[in-house]
Amino acid sequence: MTEGRSSQPVVTVKPQSDIYTFLIILAAVTLAVTVGLVMYNLMSPDGYAMNFWDIFRTPPGARV
Repeated sequence: MTEGRSSQPVVTVKPQSDIYTFLIILAAVTLAVTVGLVMYNLMSPDGYAMNFWDIFRTPPGARV
């Protein structure tokens, strides 16, 4: 089959967001809030009072 040219202009439509887009955004926000709360608890004076870089260092007595 062949396709002929149409005299009508072609309109491209942007795809609509669906439920999966919402779920990905919800998961990203939930992950960001969770990481923020964990880091806050590790660095707060009432918690573990760690420095930011202490979170990523190996503890002194740990086996590697």
